[in-house]
Amino acid sequence: MTRFLTRIGNERIGIETDSPVLGEWLRESFDRGFGDDGEEPRLRLNIKGGYGVPFVDFDVAAEKRGGKVIYTRADYRIEADEDLKSASVAVQDEFALKHALMNVYSAFLIRNGLGLLMHSSCAVQDGRGYLFAGPSGAGKSTAALLSRPRVLLSDEATVIALPEAGPDGGAEALAYNSPFRSDSRWDIGDGVPAAPLEGMYVLRQSEEVRTEPMKAADALPIVMSQVFFWTTGAEETRTVMQLCMRFLERVPVHELFFQKNDLFWNVIAPRKAGV
Repeated sequence: MTRFLTRIGNERIGIETDSPVLGEWLRESFDRGFGDDGEEPRLRLNIKGGYGVPFVDFDVAAEKRGGKVIYTRADYRIEADEDLKSASVAVQDEFALKHALMNVYSAFLIRNGLGLLMHSSCAVQDGRGYLFAGPSGAGKSTAALLSRPRVLLSDEATVIALPEAGPDGGAEALAYNSPFRSDSRWDIGDGVPAAPLEGMYVLRQSEEVRTEPMKAADALPIVMSQVFFWTTGAEETRTVMQLCMRFLERVPVHELFFQKNDLFWNVIAPRKAGV
């Protein structure tokens, strides 16, 4: 049995599996030695192998049944209590497990009103996070890798916390160091666990390099389209929309017309370029 505690974003997660193969992958991908500090996990995951067939497509069926929330794809099945405090996850292989964990963690954030898991990359400069988003193939991973040696909080899926504002306001959207990676490693040892978001940049490949601000009404459907979520009904869709609106109250959104080089940093942070 593999069993350990980890932290994704600001949330404590307990993970266990009786599969040696999946246990090894989980240790490599998610165990960063957080240890037991006495804090009770907000989410507990029990993971098993041997489910379904190898990857077919990204289609996920979501439903509520018998007090449970169930997400099913050809290569994984998640069955969770309705408040997403615990979940059983059955998968075909490590690829399915990565996607199932993104699914259940995103559902956990949304159902508890904590934040969003967004299809994007995020780099840090001078303590501020810069989020890059756009349709598939727009260049999210490219923008992230071109941002080196800046710290990368994510290259595929960004964990975004949206804490409730206090009576005096002032709450910022925070991007956390994300374990959900494609081309880079989750490394909390780089000393940047999180950064307040300076802006979101919707990528458009172009011969020129420039930005254009977007109105919140125009940005809302784009932000929603980048969120990993599979709705079980209209109520959950409204929750996602409300979280996206909270995001837009705190994070300016721009279109970023860019070339496949790092010159865009001279535009989005002109006085801070030259890391």
